[in-house]
Amino acid sequence: MRDLLKRLRFLVYRRVLHADDSPHRIALGSGLAMLVAFSPTVGFQTFIAIALATLVRANKAVCIPIVWITNPVTILPVYGACWELGRVLTVGSTSSSGPTFAARLAELTRHTEQGVWSRLLEAEFWSGLMGIMLDFGVELWVGCLVVGAIAGVLTYFATRWGVTEYRQRRRVRKIHRNIRRARARRARREAYASVAGAASSPNSA
Repeated sequence: MRDLLKRLRFLVYRRVLHADDSPHRIALGSGLAMLVAFSPTVGFQTFIAIALATLVRANKAVCIPIVWITNPVTILPVYGACWELGRVLTVGSTSSSGPTFAARLAELTRHTEQGVWSRLLEAEFWSGLMGIMLDFGVELWVGCLVVGAIAGVLTYFATRWGVTEYRQRRRVRKIHRNIRRARARRARREAYASVAGAASSPNSA
């Protein structure tokens, strides 16, 4: 958990707050990446996010790390929850019959002791995972679209506010730092002038 928080802090601090772009373009890229991250297109999310960012002229650099919020470790809770939400929102899709998302994912990885990690480089794993996405149909896509849209909008406004606020604080700190430096230089000049004046005055003895 601590390692995850460190990575998130690095992501926000380095990739978002320090991105060299306007707050709107950074926020738009973050929001689009969040939308794509929740879409059931794992394995293709990076390409989709970059394509959309290029289309709407959003910042592409911030997309890449954000879309990996959904990865082989997190897809079970993320997509499982989205699928359940989609079943609630989709009329006529509330039946509990059939395998759950967790059961289907377990079936995909049950032949290996290491599970998901041992199959990341296999084309069969990714094709099987995409098959799961398609098999769960409209419920999964509706749930992912709703969650992704909400997360994307919230991320846009939060990122835009965060970048603007961070840059404003940096400007204020820079102004204060320049003021302190100017005062320090003036104090040194005054001290030098005082010493020089004392040295040049006639000896009272």
